Amino acid sequence: MSRNKYNHHPVKPRKNTHHQKPVLTAPSIVDRSVQRSGLSYDSFVRLIIQSALSRLSFWTQTDLDRLLLLAERLGLDPLNNEIYATEVVAESGKKSRIVYVVGVDGWSKIINSHPQFDGMKFVESAPGDDELPLYFECTIFRKDRQVATSVREYMYEAHTGQGAWLTHPRRMLRHKAMVQCARICFGLSGFYEPDEAVRIESAHKSSGNSSNQVPQLRKQNSQHSTTSFVKKWIHEGSRGKSFQNIPNNVT
Repeated sequence: MSRNKYNHHPVKPRKNTHHQKPVLTAPSIVDRSVQRSGLSYDSFVRLIIQSALSRLSFWTQTDLDRLLLLAERLGLDPLNNEIYATEVVAESGKKSRIVYVVGVDGWSKIINSHPQFDGMKFVESAPGDDELPLYFECTIFRKDRQVATSVREYMYEAHTGQGAWLTHPRRMLRHKAMVQCARICFGLSGFYEPDEAVRIESAHKSSGNSSNQVPQLRKQNSQHSTTSFVKKWIHEGSRGKSFQNIPNNVT
């Protein structure tokens, strides 16, 4: 049998001389928030604790991440209290619930910054027997819709007889109508306006007065641990350590 003119050798795979590119990890929500603020890491930490987190007796990394993610999605500044976290006191033996609140300025910012927003108007009804309007109607127009969204809020349903409802009832009702109309028009959910947060807290407090002693004791006992955790966060963050890698000792 004749032999082939050329000897065939198995083809060896070529070695990849190019170095593999390192996998880039996306910056955390804390890092993105610090970068947007233009502040140093420790300055951002101190301000967020004094503003958006100041109403909490204790908080965790998850609570902070949720707050910053919501602020990023809505385009709000937590350092200026456009959005903040607050506690709803639970019944005795149960953990307090954290809710996220957007102030009136924050709601106005959300509405005016929406790309489809095309104007808004209010209608105040004739006054009733108490010389207050019976209702406020808010109408929001969208560029991509032919029919505007209108919502009425009635004074007898919304008035609580407390706080700003006694001194500025018309303004409070106008804000209430604006918020509810914006919710429907832009599909907003997952957060509250200040008056709603007060109502939720009042409803929980009225369900059991004996439970009010537990959060107060917890708040006093947690001050030292929270302060220690914040100091450690600032120290580690200034050294370039990610917030996720700092042990959370707050209980």
